[in-house]
Amino acid sequence: MRIAVSHLLQFDDPCILFPLHREAAPFLREFRPQERAPGAPVRARFCGPAWLTVLVLETGIGAARTETALTWVLGQPEFGKVPYRPKLVLSAGFAGGLQEQLQVGDVLLADEVVDLVGNRWPTTWPGELPTTEWRPPIQRGRFLSVPQLVGDPSEKRRLGEKYQAAALDMESAHVARMCSKQGIPFGCVRVVSDALATPLSPRLVSLLAGGRVSWLALAGLLLRAPGSLGELWRLAKDTRFAAGQLGTALGELLTLTLPGGKEL
Repeated sequence: MRIAVSHLLQFDDPCILFPLHREAAPFLREFRPQERAPGAPVRARFCGPAWLTVLVLETGIGAARTETALTWVLGQPEFGKVPYRPKLVLSAGFAGGLQEQLQVGDVLLADEVVDLVGNRWPTTWPGELPTTEWRPPIQRGRFLSVPQLVGDPSEKRRLGEKYQAAALDMESAHVARMCSKQGIPFGCVRVVSDALATPLSPRLVSLLAGGRVSWLALAGLLLRAPGSLGELWRLAKDTRFAAGQLGTALGELLTLTLPGGKEL
């Protein structure tokens, strides 16, 4: 945990918002949790080495949960009577691909975030990337934030064409809006967990809408629709691979763009 000195002492570690633990888990194996952040409305931990500590939050899916978590982050919570103001906020996690060429596991770095009503926020991090061979490769593009999961390939194609977006998620526009209001640098790093042509059945979309799937709800789905087992198995395999790709890419991005806790 690094302390910066400006007009007063404050913590300024970067903050990463993951909707789900499944999305965060591979990253946390590299940037290991060190201590909990007391008073947070969600799971929040300072993670990583002393020279590059980050505050990781697992917010839950969707706008309301993201805004609750980020309101706390941007409200300058105090740790040991020292206020915290992140020098960078990242929206990270899974995304649905909106372009034919994107496949499961492709890592996307947003250069702009848009929403359905025409708001646009150019991202303010990381600017130009260092010239290096990124593994996994990192692609740049526009992100579209939507209020609910989209599982129909034809609807994903329509959204991609209308908004000229590479991928969609449910949280990044809210991060962009709130950080822009307070002048906090922000970025969005997402990984494709379902490709454009891959359908998610309405039953599965409904099951996943809340983020946490109970065994009872899962058992009920399989009793009503035994054919869902194959879809669930594919989704589990794809999201496991995608999360691994995201964890590796995110660790490299932070290490190469913020060496030694460099100021933005």
